[in-house]
Amino acid sequence: MKGAICALRWPESDDYDRIAAWLRPMSHAAALTGDTHEAIDAAALRQAAESGQVRYFVVVSRDGEPVGVVNYRAAGGGGAHSYAMGGAVGISERWQAGYGAEALSLLTDFVFHQLNAHRVEFSTASYNRHSLQVLTRDGFTLEGVLRDYYFVDGEYHHRTIWSILRHEYYANRAEYGRRLPMPELVPAEDKARARESLAKYLANDGPSSWGEMR
Repeated sequence: MKGAICALRWPESDDYDRIAAWLRPMSHAAALTGDTHEAIDAAALRQAAESGQVRYFVVVSRDGEPVGVVNYRAAGGGGAHSYAMGGAVGISERWQAGYGAEALSLLTDFVFHQLNAHRVEFSTASYNRHSLQVLTRDGFTLEGVLRDYYFVDGEYHHRTIWSILRHEYYANRAEYGRRLPMPELVPAEDKARARESLAKYLANDGPSSWGEMR
C-alpha cells in the first residue's frame, strides 16, 4: 500500500526487533502510545502476528527507511466486522512530517475497503496531539473518555476512544480521495475487461448453469 509520502508493508524478520526497540519502556514512542512501562519483546510481537492476533504493517518512507508501525486486530467478536487500530512513528526526527497521518489513512482504507469493516476504533492519550490532530480531522467520532487512565510525567491523563463507521468512512473518503486515491488490489481496467468477457460469453450462449435454468 503506497501513499504520497510513505508505504505500508508486511514485517520482515528484523522488523520485529526494530518495532520492539521503538516501543521500549520509557521511549518517546511508548510515551505517545501510553505504554511507558510495558516491555515489548520481539518474539512476542512475531508470535502475535503469526497467530493472527494482531496484524502489523511497517511504515516506510519514500527513501526506503522504516519509520514506524501500524497495526489492526479484530474487535467486537462474533463476526462483527469491527477492528481496533494503533500505531506509532518510531523515529522522533520523523514526527510532524505526515507519516503517522498518512499511515493511519492507508490502514483505514485497507480495513474498510479490503476487509469489509463495519466499524474501526482508535484510542489515544489525551496528551497525544499528533494522533488527536488526525482523528479530529479525518471523520472519527469521540465515543468516550477513560479518566486518569495513564500516568506520565508525574500526572494522570485520560484515554480517549474514537471510532468511524463504514458509511461515515466512505462519505469522508469522497472528500479527500482526490488527494490520496484509494489503492486497488485489482485495477479497474482489469475488472471492466473481465465483465466484458463474461458478458460476451453469456451472449454467445456458452455452457452455464444459468442457461440450464432458462
